[in-house]
Amino acid sequence: MRIALSRIDNRLLHGVVATQWAPQTGAQRVMIIDDETAENEIAKASMKLARPAGMAISIITLETALANFKANKYAGQTIFIITKKPATLRRLVEEAAVPIKEVNVGATAQRGPEEDYIEVNRRVTVDAQEREDYRYLIGKGIDVYAQYLLSEKPQPLADLLG
Repeated sequence: MRIALSRIDNRLLHGVVATQWAPQTGAQRVMIIDDETAENEIAKASMKLARPAGMAISIITLETALANFKANKYAGQTIFIITKKPATLRRLVEEAAVPIKEVNVGATAQRGPEEDYIEVNRRVTVDAQEREDYRYLIGKGIDVYAQYLLSEKPQPLADLLG
């Protein structure tokens, strides 16, 4: 199993991800790991419609992902992981030793005014827990960067977090 790319994006699988990022990864499977989406049949159906051509799709809870990775269910596959929170990737690394080498932080800026977060660039915001999770991933030698579109220059998240 090889993780081609992991992406943090509030909207999970949408046009930019399906048409730009997914084909660029060369992955065989796009894996959406999000408890809320995995348990919502309407959300799952819309994600399945956005599935990139030629790619298998999994829309699963974090617990299912952890169990599947521990059982080596994806042996021989190249996977593109998409989730909303860095805590998900942290748990995959900590609990299932998933070999994540690169995390692309796409769009996380759509938050309500009541949420306690800081804006690190025009598309990325982080709260205190997310900052800690990103620092954990960076500390594990994982390349974590903000980049919404392929045409944009990646910005190392370590520089943005200060």
